[in-house]
Amino acid sequence: MSESLDPYTLVTHLRSLPDEWLTHLLRQVFEARTPEDAPGSRYFLAVATRERDPRTGRWAGPPGYTAVAYPDAAHYGGDRRDVDWGLVQSGGCARCRVSLAGSRKHVRCPICDEPAYLT
Repeated sequence: MSESLDPYTLVTHLRSLPDEWLTHLLRQVFEARTPEDAPGSRYFLAVATRERDPRTGRWAGPPGYTAVAYPDAAHYGGDRRDVDWGLVQSGGCARCRVSLAGSRKHVRCPICDEPAYLT
C-alpha cells in the first residue's frame, strides 16, 4: 500500500459506497489477484447465511454460501457494474455447481467465469 494512502480513509470511503460500486471494485481486485499460498485458486465475493435459534439467539447449523455473480459483459455491454437492485436474482453455475446470486439475469460465475442465467 502506498505511503500516501491512509488505510483508515480508504476503509471509510469503501464503507460509504453503494453496494453496486463496492462489489464492482472488489470484483476488479479479486480478478487480478490469487491467493499466494494456493496457486490456481481465486478470491470471490460471497454471501453467507445461517439460521439463528430463536430461543437462545445462537447460530445453528453450518453456514450456506452463495457466490455473488457479476453481470455478463457480453450481454449487457462493457460496463459490468451492477445496478443497485440488490441480490434479487438467484440460480447456479452449470459448470462448477456453485449457488449464485446477482442483480441481473445474465451473469458470469465468479469462480469459473461460465455464463449463467438467474431467475
